[in-house]
Amino acid sequence: MFFALTRCMLRIESQLFKQCIFYSTVRNTEHNQDEYILQPNDKLILRREGRKFLKVAILGLPNVGKSTLINQLVHRSICPTSCKVHTTIHKVEAVYSQDDTQIVFMDTPGLTTATERKKYNLVDTFQKDPEVSISQADVIGIIQDVTNVYTRHKIADCIVQYLKSKRSDTPLLLIFNKVDKLKKKNVLLELSNMLMNNEDGPKFEDIFMISALTGDGINDLRNYMLDSAKEGDWEYEEDSYTDQPARNIIEQTVRAALMDHLPQEVPYEIKIQTEHFDVDEDGSINTIIRLECDRARLIKHLLRPKGSKLKLIALSAEQRLQHAYRTRVQVLLSVIRKLNS
Repeated sequence: MFFALTRCMLRIESQLFKQCIFYSTVRNTEHNQDEYILQPNDKLILRREGRKFLKVAILGLPNVGKSTLINQLVHRSICPTSCKVHTTIHKVEAVYSQDDTQIVFMDTPGLTTATERKKYNLVDTFQKDPEVSISQADVIGIIQDVTNVYTRHKIADCIVQYLKSKRSDTPLLLIFNKVDKLKKKNVLLELSNMLMNNEDGPKFEDIFMISALTGDGINDLRNYMLDSAKEGDWEYEEDSYTDQPARNIIEQTVRAALMDHLPQEVPYEIKIQTEHFDVDEDGSINTIIRLECDRARLIKHLLRPKGSKLKLIALSAEQRLQHAYRTRVQVLLSVIRKLNS
């Protein structure tokens, strides 16, 4: 399975050298004919008669559970998750294929205002990637954290602003997440009436109540997406499950593990880079990740006591990556102090 991902990523990367070239190759099988077509925007699509396709953007405020939800929908830990905000820093596509239908879920950074992006010095992807996802989406899901008493009663203004750029025929879904943590379930009815019947707010086609953490309600949401798919070309091969190179997923998963196990400010000051990456004959992955930091105090925090915290972070990353790749993954972390020039 991992080799299929590697082949897919190498093929996509090779497209960078084929700007503005059109080509197609045909593979005949016993019952079907597959046609791989490279479009002008360097997107490789898989054409086969009778296939269905759907592209879904999952949007919401930071830390509402977007990445966790997508991982549940595709049955793999493709999108890194942590308990801290801004774990997702750029768009990630996670692919789910079942029978004749393929769904591409687009995970996006938490939606922020221009003031917040400037205050926290967030990279450009926090603005651009949600915009791109909205423009590409066939369906848009808006996640509300029902445990947040400050934000759950209305769709945030920044979300409404982003949605102004969506196509008029793109349906909106309202997704209530973390419903398992609500003691008073009547709150869900109140919120539903408030948000679904708000004449001044976004118009939602349907509403789903889920727990991305436990998996409650996920099957209903996935089945809705499968039923909503329209006849069209696939963007990925059947055994592909992301658009991200393996090294990117590993680095971002290590970053998420750092965010879970270190104090608030530390993970954001560490540069993460792959030092070694190798795939064994049995498909297992061995990698060394270099953690660079220019502050001695933070490095000491990483290494104490006797490196046990570093081992815990590596183990956490390994467990998540094994769920993503369905193979053994060994992660070694190397800590380096980077001296300012």
